[in-house]
Amino acid sequence: MSTLLPFHKSILEEIHDPATSDLLVLARGLGLRRIICTLMKIYDSNKNLVLLVNASPEEESAIGEELGIIGCRRPGLRVVGYETPSRERQELYKQGGLISVTSRILVVDMLQEDIPVHLITGMLILHAERITPLVNEAFIVRLYREKNRDGFIKAFSDQPEHITSGMSPLKNIMKELQLRRVHLYPRFHEHINKTLERRRADVVELSQPLSDSMSDIHHAIIQCMTTTLTELKRSNTNLDLDDLNVENAYFRSFDAIVRYQLASVWHKVGPKTKQLINDLNVLRQLLFYLLSYDSLSFHAYLETILESNTLSASGTVRVHQSPWLLTDAANMIFEVAKRRCFTLTALSKEKAIILPPVIDIDGDDDDAWAALDEVDNGTNKSKGTPRYIHPV
Repeated sequence: MSTLLPFHKSILEEIHDPATSDLLVLARGLGLRRIICTLMKIYDSNKNLVLLVNASPEEESAIGEELGIIGCRRPGLRVVGYETPSRERQELYKQGGLISVTSRILVVDMLQEDIPVHLITGMLILHAERITPLVNEAFIVRLYREKNRDGFIKAFSDQPEHITSGMSPLKNIMKELQLRRVHLYPRFHEHINKTLERRRADVVELSQPLSDSMSDIHHAIIQCMTTTLTELKRSNTNLDLDDLNVENAYFRSFDAIVRYQLASVWHKVGPKTKQLINDLNVLRQLLFYLLSYDSLSFHAYLETILESNTLSASGTVRVHQSPWLLTDAANMIFEVAKRRCFTLTALSKEKAIILPPVIDIDGDDDDAWAALDEVDNGTNKSKGTPRYIHPV
């Protein structure tokens, strides 16, 4: 407990009681994993069966490592995956302790009664912001509460921005998880603010402008989004879609807004409208990847988009292709993205007869490396820097 900050201890005092079920919504970057690991250490016992649900493989690895650091008893967190046989899973459940299990496997084990539901001490559910009536976690909770009214449910989320769109999103999450208590801890919470103010960090902000090629790609993506939105509104004139604009496309909640606007008629919309909505999601991702991927990775991702729109999963030619790929702006995206990566070098007449043009790899990352050098007060990236090292 010595590594816990004061507001961590305050939160644990609120939610550690196994007699209560809670939803904790914490601001991003405030140590939610540390809180979860401490809670798991408190509950860890061979007499208890505590399940960790909805954790990604990376999170399972990080949580298991941190449990070892804070002194959790062996064997620590055990992971149940697709490769774990049914009989072995039954033995693990009977041994008790801390077990991370995927939602699909847990649903199957509950329905087949491979897991003693009445003996489950409690569940820790991650990524509560993703809970809807259609996800496996909601079904798991219903199966759990049918046979076990005494066990606890602790749900966690550090992505509160996903709980700000739609109709009563927080209420719906609590309804599906059958919870009555919620704890909201934003960054400006009294306990958190008091702790963080004790040692304020020195923040240096560096502004990195887009390169000319990135700016061209960015404008072309915006044109494609504008064209797609216009076509979506034209195909659904009976709906009020005035709130859908390119400015909102920069936010992660844009996809949820589009789905919410069409929720009432989703069962009536045709494949063309669904294709347009999927295209908006792809284009919004392109805006993000343009800033986060290096030039080679971005070009490779564009190639996968082109390939997926050419053939279906069965290998046949796709009937409903993305309309934005047929625009001049899309052609600009692919041409400039390729030009960011590769440059053709002309050969002499003698060599050109027997050799093809030389393709030079042009990373277009010089500005990013310069910004990184400014932070480190170092020199520019040397020629010997391994190719797998990229600026962040």
